[in-house]
Amino acid sequence: MNDAIASAPPLVSVIVPVWNGAEQIPLCLAALQAQTYPKDRLEIIVVDNASTDATAEVVQGFAGVTLLHEPVAGSYHARNRGLREARGDYIAFTDADCIPAPDWLEKAIGHARARPDAGVIAGRIELFRPEPKADELYECYERLYSFRQDIGARKGFCATANWIGRRDDLLAFGGFQADRKSGADGELAHRFHVSGRPIVYAADAVVRHPVRGSFDDLAKKRRRLTGGRWDRTPGRGRALRILGVILWDTARRLKAAAIDGQLPLRMRARIASLVVALACVSLWELARLAGKGQASRA
Repeated sequence: MNDAIASAPPLVSVIVPVWNGAEQIPLCLAALQAQTYPKDRLEIIVVDNASTDATAEVVQGFAGVTLLHEPVAGSYHARNRGLREARGDYIAFTDADCIPAPDWLEKAIGHARARPDAGVIAGRIELFRPEPKADELYECYERLYSFRQDIGARKGFCATANWIGRRDDLLAFGGFQADRKSGADGELAHRFHVSGRPIVYAADAVVRHPVRGSFDDLAKKRRRLTGGRWDRTPGRGRALRILGVILWDTARRLKAAAIDGQLPLRMRARIASLVVALACVSLWELARLAGKGQASRA
C-alpha cells in the first residue's frame, strides 16, 4: 500500500438530523465547514426529517453538504438513514442546533484512533445561552441535569449531540432503535458498553448546545421523554412503572439541587420549584397517554 494513502486521515461523515430547523442549522453547518479536519476527508450529511419550513432550501445553500430526506418521523430514523448513506470510516453525530468547536473532529478522531477498543467517543457538550437576557434559572437547571457526558460515559451512555464511532461498528450493532422518540442514543451506547466496548469521554472534543431558555421548551422536552418511555415500556402495569420512574427521578433531582454548594440558596429553591413543575408535566402526559393518547415527537 502507498505510504501516503496508509497515513492519510480517515474519512469522517458528520450526520445531522433536522426537523424544522431553518433558523438554527446555518450556525451548525458554518461550524462544520470551518473544521480544522482536512476538508477532503470530511463528508457532511444533513437528513431532513419531513420538515415543513424552509430547512431544505437553507441546507442547499451550503456548498459541499449532502441533503437527504427521511419521510418517516423520528430523529433516529433520520440518523439511521444518514448512516446507511455515509461513506466515512468514522461517523460523527451532532444536532442541528449545536455549534461544534473548530477542532471538534480533529480532537475526537485523535481519541478514536488512540482507543480502537472504544465503542463510542463521547465528546463534551458545553451549554450556552442563545438569548443573553433569558432567565438564568433555565441555564442553571440545564447545567445541573443535562448533557453530562462525563457522567454518562462512566455509566455506558452517550448523547448524539456529540458522538463519534466507527461506521462498521454502528452497522454491526444494527444502528439506533428507530421507533424510539427518545433515548435510543443511550440504548445503543449501552449495548456497546455491555459488550465490552467502552464509552470513552473526550473533554477536549467540544460541541456547544443551546440551553432551553423557557419553561415551555423544557416542558416540550419532558413530554417527549415521557412519551418515549411510554412507547418503550411494554406490558401491563406500565403506567405504574413509569410513575415510579418519574417520582424517583424527581426525588433525585431535588436532592441534587439541595446539595449543590455552588449555587446560591435562592437559585436552588427556584430550581427545586422548577423540578416539581416539570414533574407535574410528566404526570399529566402520563395520564394522557394512559387514556389512549399518542406520544408526540415534539
